[in-house]
Amino acid sequence: MIKKALLAAALAMPAVALAAPATEQQWVAAATAAVAFGQQQGMPIRLRVEQGNGLPGHTPVGIQSEKGVCTLVVSARNNPTADRLSSMIDPDLLELFLQSAAIHEVGHCHRRLSGFPHNERLVAPATWFGFARSWFARRVRTEEAFADMTAVAWVARYHPQHFERMVDQMARVRMRFLEPKHDTLMWLEAARREGARDPGGNLFMLAGNRLAHRD
Repeated sequence: MIKKALLAAALAMPAVALAAPATEQQWVAAATAAVAFGQQQGMPIRLRVEQGNGLPGHTPVGIQSEKGVCTLVVSARNNPTADRLSSMIDPDLLELFLQSAAIHEVGHCHRRLSGFPHNERLVAPATWFGFARSWFARRVRTEEAFADMTAVAWVARYHPQHFERMVDQMARVRMRFLEPKHDTLMWLEAARREGARDPGGNLFMLAGNRLAHRD
């Protein structure tokens, strides 16, 4: 039902030409702004730019952490996934979407610095057991949902006039690259229902509240 509702919302959006692939400079600009935002929150986070698709899943932006420091990595040049992803977005929302994607990674950084596990691989012999695979998928999904809700809370605070359309863009991307451990559609649908509410306070706490109140 939730997926159908989001799909219906996406189909109801006005027909527009989708964006041309974002340039590396656009990805870097978005990541730079996100790093600055994280640093304003007191987070030890820095930026690194790489070439190609070396990040897991060929994602154009990703977070790495070591010894209590996060690195937001941009890997958009010569990365077909970056082109496919950015080409799905409405042109007038492209810059904002790239920023929200980078803020998503800042959400991951917050969780890692707060002690939540973040390895995305289940190693043998745990992979032999169905209950272990299910537990792992749920854990990864929770982390993805928190990061999505960080982006949602950020949009609600700083760009409320674009809130509903931005949630639809996020859902469009999730549906295009849908897999169980990255399926955050129920949280996005709940966010769409709740709207651009922002009671103020810590953005990550608001993301946690949205994570907990998805039903």
